[in-house]
Amino acid sequence: MSAVLNVLAIIGLVAILVVVIYYIWNYISKMNKDASIAKERPTPTYMEQTGLKCPDYWMLSGLDGNGNYICEDKKELMKQYGKNSASAKCYSDISGKKMVFSKFDNTKSWANMSDEDKIKFAATKVNTNYSRSEWIKNCGPNVGNGVSTRAVWSGLDKYA
Repeated sequence: MSAVLNVLAIIGLVAILVVVIYYIWNYISKMNKDASIAKERPTPTYMEQTGLKCPDYWMLSGLDGNGNYICEDKKELMKQYGKNSASAKCYSDISGKKMVFSKFDNTKSWANMSDEDKIKFAATKVNTNYSRSEWIKNCGPNVGNGVSTRAVWSGLDKYA
């Protein structure tokens, strides 16, 4: 009888260990997943709701008739960057310090788009304005001799 109890005790102990190991494994997996999601900055949700619309430090002032984003340089960064009317393509409306960028297709998800699709989106133009890619490449601060550094647009600069 004691041999049967010993076998049952061992089976019970093994079952308890398996359950404990299972819960520890799931906890570690969840922590790793959360850590990898937290590393992606800016987040896809931020990009869809805010980041795709206007460059960093610019304000969304509205939409044009086609749903494109009208962004405004309220801090006059272009002026601080040493840009002038010769840099007219950095604005679609120089006097209003505004630029129009193409709308984001809300049927798509930034997180699920391929890098190729993100590059195509960044290269989309509205009329003769710079695309996001061109804007990033040409509308950063002047470093001298008419040469510009890249402008800051978190989340999109790597696709320009």
